[in-house]
This record gives sequence, structure tokens and C-alpha cells, in this order.
Amino acid sequence: MLLATLVLALAATATAYWVEMVNGLTLDADEQTVGQSLVKVMEGILAPLAFREPGSQNFGPEPGERLGDYDDLDDFHGLVASPPLDPQREPQDELGEWSVALIVEPVDPETLQVAGTSDLRRVRVTAERKGRMVAESWWLRARAPAE
Repeated sequence: MLLATLVLALAATATAYWVEMVNGLTLDADEQTVGQSLVKVMEGILAPLAFREPGSQNFGPEPGERLGDYDDLDDFHGLVASPPLDPQREPQDELGEWSVALIVEPVDPETLQVAGTSDLRRVRVTAERKGRMVAESWWLRARAPAE
């Protein structure tokens, strides 16, 4: 009887552990899905923008520009949106535990190291939930001849 009780206790413990592990994996997968979606939204916002402000040597937002006025890629350098933005650049208040951060840097085309000036930008977008990074994306954007 004691042996049967011990076996049942071990089986119950193993089952509880397995259920907890599966629930944790489901939550992680849900977070990954939301995080990747937030990164894709930022990619969609940045993709149609000009490489840089025509005639300006300023890196980052031009004086007086606000988020709704950002019209070139480097304006978004250093932006942390918490809550994250939707495709119209409005905060998604229902995602208050989330934040999205952007880093836009000029990089040398050969070494991909940060350079003072360059016709190549490296963009990094991260999505975090409660301070833990859930999703990340990096890409390069070169200045088109017409820009």
C-alpha cells in the first residue's frame, strides 16, 4: 500500500510539473507572437520613410519635430515607445506591459561598425514585456541614389 501511494505521489508530481511546463511554453509562444507583431509594425512604419532629411546633416529628429512629424529614418533613433505604437503611430494602450525600442546608427559598409557619417544605416528594433526582451530585429538600409 505504501509503495502504491509513493508511485501515485510521484506520478502526480510529474504530471503537475509537465502541465506547468506546457503552460509556460504556451505563454512564451504567445509573447513571441505579440513581440514579433510589434517589431513588424515598426518595420512597416519605417520602411516608406526617406533615408535622411533632404539638405540636413542632423541625425535624429530635427528641432521641433514630434513623433507624428518624423519623416526620415534617423528621426526614430533612440525612440522607446511604451506602450508600443500601432501603424498610425498611436499608442496601443491595451499593451501597457510592452515597450518597443529603436536604434538607428550609421555604419561603415565594409565593417558594419558605427561610423560618423555613412550612406548605410543599421536599424535595431526590440520588443520587451515587463522589461524582458521578447523579440528583436536588425536590418540594414542603404541610401538610394535619389535620396
